Amino acid sequence: MSNVEVEPKNPCANLEDLNVFKPPLKTIIELKTKGFIGEISPLWWSTNFESDPREFMEFSEFKKRLVHLGVHKVESINWSLSGQSGKERDVYLYPKPKVPMTILNLEVSERTLPFLVTARPYHKKEIPSSPHSTALLNNPSIKDLKRHLNSGQEIRLHDHFHPHIRGLFAGAKGNNIFWYPLRAASYWHEFGAKIQKALEGKKLQFIKLYEPPYRENRTYAGVWKELSTKKKMVSMNPVQVDFPYSQVSAEEFINGLKGEEELICFYPLRYPEVSETLPLVISTLTHKGSNRAMPAVLGIYAENNLAGYARKGGILRIRDLNLANFASREITRDFGIPVDAVLFTPQKGRPKYERVSSN
Repeated sequence: MSNVEVEPKNPCANLEDLNVFKPPLKTIIELKTKGFIGEISPLWWSTNFESDPREFMEFSEFKKRLVHLGVHKVESINWSLSGQSGKERDVYLYPKPKVPMTILNLEVSERTLPFLVTARPYHKKEIPSSPHSTALLNNPSIKDLKRHLNSGQEIRLHDHFHPHIRGLFAGAKGNNIFWYPLRAASYWHEFGAKIQKALEGKKLQFIKLYEPPYRENRTYAGVWKELSTKKKMVSMNPVQVDFPYSQVSAEEFINGLKGEEELICFYPLRYPEVSETLPLVISTLTHKGSNRAMPAVLGIYAENNLAGYARKGGILRIRDLNLANFASREITRDFGIPVDAVLFTPQKGRPKYERVSSN
């Protein structure tokens, strides 16, 4: 990748313009091998996600919108609800209601890497959000918070309210920006230290690295909640993949179809009858012992977010023919290769499984 630094221009009309900054697949694989990013399908954020509206902007615009409150004592709280009390921090907060997304190119180990930068809005609409913020409840505007801080009082504030690098930018498709979570702390601190040094070189040391929650697995509890009200659309008895596989990106999936290893890819789908983005599970096999045909959508991944014996999660099999047709058509278009969808029909005795083609 070129080391010439170019700031991404505003691609609000077409996020796919951002792909000029996408790291080569060789770089992605190298970073995975070194353990610097997750060995998973990339996660995604969408500009058309109704539950948590987001918008993309140039980094210069993001920086201009930040409100600088100065150096104060702030107890930064991570997702485990533990914090560091009395630590001074140069406080910048994002005041607008939509979650910002921007890309920052940094020179790390003599190459340019693009990072997804964001901040949870410090805005009253976030008061009911989880994890709950008492600081926001007691000081619902930045003006209130500034007055509180200027009085010399400390405040407990979740880390995600501060501007931070969320992950490594991995490409864009449609309304989706894909990214990999970083492994930049603890055992892999060397990578994080290099990123932090690059930020300091740009005088952006107020931007920190996002420390993911202790349980970073996919859950999609909102998907489970919504689909549980549409039981004719999917089966709410989740199943698991029953064969060994590697979890990869769409690009790795397409490039690896001729290999011997079985592959799984998580990929987003917006379906008109569902408000949540549906995380599809796409595979080279439909089940253990099946012959390789063309790839297939196995279903939708979701969990109920409960604990213990009440916890359920896995692949929700598609029961609705319209949804199966739609999924096959959309993924075939996005991947540029034929992809079927598996249609599940529960019945006495042996359930029925059919491949649905986009043709």
